[in-house]
Amino acid sequence: MPARQPMSETRLETAFGANAADLLRYLARRVPEAEDAADLLSETMETAWRKIGSLPAEPERARMWLFAIARNKLLHHGRARRRRSNAVDALRAALATHPPGDEHTTDVAIDVRRAVERLTPELAEIIRLIHWDGFTAADAAELLRIPAATARSRHARARELLAGELADLTTAANADSPA
Repeated sequence: MPARQPMSETRLETAFGANAADLLRYLARRVPEAEDAADLLSETMETAWRKIGSLPAEPERARMWLFAIARNKLLHHGRARRRRSNAVDALRAALATHPPGDEHTTDVAIDVRRAVERLTPELAEIIRLIHWDGFTAADAAELLRIPAATARSRHARARELLAGELADLTTAANADSPA
């Protein structure tokens, strides 16, 4: 990482000083909670600090540069808020159809639960989130803070392992039952 130039730091401090109040008002008019606006301003400042090498020299260009960063933070905030809302809606739907304590206790359900418990923790959690909790693979990825492709590959691997293990259980059960 290149060393910061004292001149760039001074220009950034000047740009923040001149525009912070306007940035905060811009953000506050676009989010429902004042705390969110303050957090977004903080994230804007952090990003600007990390990208200090791109700070334009002219004050008006620096102002527009800061507003562009703030707008990107705002867009990201809106997407994250919608994803959280979708995840909460999925959870509510899952709870409405399968309330806690409404667990299946059949022998097959017990066998499936035990098979899932024998998976690695990462594979077991992806199965629980998708099949038991009703989340999509994308929602599960977000909850686990992993890439969606990783969630999909873990899900495929877990299903493959479970199918093999449950097939073995079925074969064993059929061999034990009287003909």
